[in-house]
Amino acid sequence: MKQFLGLIFLLHVNLLAEIVVLDNFHANVFSKSDKKPVDVTLGLIVEGTNVKRDEFKVVDALNIVIGSYYAEDLVTSRGKEVLKSTLIAYAKKVHALTIDTVYIKDLTIKINPSVKEIVEAIKKEGVFQQNATPKQQQSKQENYLAPPLPRKLPLPDENAVNF
Repeated sequence: MKQFLGLIFLLHVNLLAEIVVLDNFHANVFSKSDKKPVDVTLGLIVEGTNVKRDEFKVVDALNIVIGSYYAEDLVTSRGKEVLKSTLIAYAKKVHALTIDTVYIKDLTIKINPSVKEIVEAIKKEGVFQQNATPKQQQSKQENYLAPPLPRKLPLPDENAVNF
């Protein structure tokens, strides 16, 4: 009989749960190594009581919680689990919102390199060479534009017919 009542209770709780899907949630977090901002794109599925009605509270809680993490922490599985539990606890404490579970659909971290880092990467690959001066580059281009002219004009052959 207790098992039957427990089953009914679980079904009742699951019927009250709502689902909110947050796709393409963008945030900026800092990198541990160089303290530069990093773009994070996150896709979440949040399941809980009245989360559809209070979706703005879920988004606010996610904004606050994700800002307290470093990018390197979000990449690890432990960091993702801690993010989920922190989001649930923060939403309950601050917004009185009951979130049962959080599922991470996707998590993308995009590093914004500086111009100096891009130039160094190009130099390292050997695509950009600064050894040749502009005059040398120009003379090389002139050689490829037309075939060289002969130094002496050829003498006409005596048996050749001139028109």
